[in-house]
Amino acid sequence: MEMRVGLTALAAIVLAVSAPAGAQTPPVSIPAKDFGPVWTGFYVGAAFGAGGAVNRLDNSVGGVSTSFNGAGGSGVLGSIYGGVDYQITQRGVLGLLAELSYSGFQGGASAQVPGVYANVNTNTGLGWAVLARAGILANPSTLLYLVGGYAGQNIHTDGFATVPGASASFSNDQTVNGWTVGPGFETGLFGAWTGKLEYRYSQFGRTNLAGTGIGLNPSNHAIRAGLSYRFGGLGVASSNEQAPPGATNVNWTGIYGGVAAGAGMGFGRVNAAAGGPGGAATGFDSGGQGLLASVFAGADYQFSPQALAGVMGDFTWTGIQSSISFMAPGGGSAFVSAEANRQWSLMGRVGYLPVPSTLIYAAGGYSQLNVHGTVSAFLPGSSFSSRDTAFSGFTVGPGIETVVTGGWTTRLEYRFSQFEQKEVAAGVTMQPSNHTIRAGLSYKFGMGSGISTAQAPD
Repeated sequence: MEMRVGLTALAAIVLAVSAPAGAQTPPVSIPAKDFGPVWTGFYVGAAFGAGGAVNRLDNSVGGVSTSFNGAGGSGVLGSIYGGVDYQITQRGVLGLLAELSYSGFQGGASAQVPGVYANVNTNTGLGWAVLARAGILANPSTLLYLVGGYAGQNIHTDGFATVPGASASFSNDQTVNGWTVGPGFETGLFGAWTGKLEYRYSQFGRTNLAGTGIGLNPSNHAIRAGLSYRFGGLGVASSNEQAPPGATNVNWTGIYGGVAAGAGMGFGRVNAAAGGPGGAATGFDSGGQGLLASVFAGADYQFSPQALAGVMGDFTWTGIQSSISFMAPGGGSAFVSAEANRQWSLMGRVGYLPVPSTLIYAAGGYSQLNVHGTVSAFLPGSSFSSRDTAFSGFTVGPGIETVVTGGWTTRLEYRFSQFEQKEVAAGVTMQPSNHTIRAGLSYKFGMGSGISTAQAPD
């Protein structure tokens, strides 16, 4: 059966007009101070965040092979951590840290026909990691870094099935081991306190769910916003300090444009029904992952030395995809995939400047997502169908942006997007959501000459 193909054209335009020069906030001076060894020392902290698990399931019984690359679930997490850094050069930092976290990434699947019902649920729990990190100081108070190392995770899976006159259930707890890696931004707030935004991708080894014959290959995506206390203090300059001779200026008011790249995971609650009330029905939490690239533009107005507001828009190309395949004896097979291939958003943002060169902000607004679905089957004949569906919704998330030099800035931004429920095929509905992380580079017109990079004496 051939399905109708629908195509949706997307466009996003950001129009921003700066206030007259006389009405703008005067540029804020940044002291041309040395990059002293203020990051060396021990620290402890706590973080809160969100994310999800994307699992690959496989099963082979009686010559029938099934692979589901996209069973998933999302939720929130909390963690505590401690570590030590050593500032090896004026701009370079190396460190070690350990972390203990608890997450509630939940997903499930169910199916029923008259007299028969089955349900399977997965849930993450306690996790831990031992990590190393290496970073570069964009300015004395802001560290851009990469972190990676060993990670472990507890996963609980349970399920049950009923048929006329009989029932069965299972409960399974697994500890999986693997690796984790990702980027982060950390910036001084006040005194010895710092704030950070960090993304991590974790890949774990394959394991078998005991007594089920099902293979599980899990991976996690998570974003954390953390607050740390550094023993000994940072000693970075505040935004209210006066500039000595040689200082440079930063004014965040202006129009900007840029590019970004990153990764993300998409989820969708899929429900299907056939035969009317009392007929066959199924529902499951699909999950996919992939890379993304985007272009963005916007405008900010700095209305006080430590605060600004703005608007921005972006267009994103994504490869976030989930799929399921089925192979039977005699060559019969089927394949189904769903790919979130493009998304655009129009948002507002508000921000706080803990130091003149670094912005901590929250953004949110309207978003639209296009999902391309494909179905092909050879059982024993052949059929193929595809369809594009546009979903409207909202997007929201935090970010950190810092000046690199002149009008150039770099940012790390997390977004959660939730969309409407919509029919994607006859009798099949889907409600997608996604978590994405993107690292961006932008140029802001009129920002000023940037950050002084005066060298400290050897």
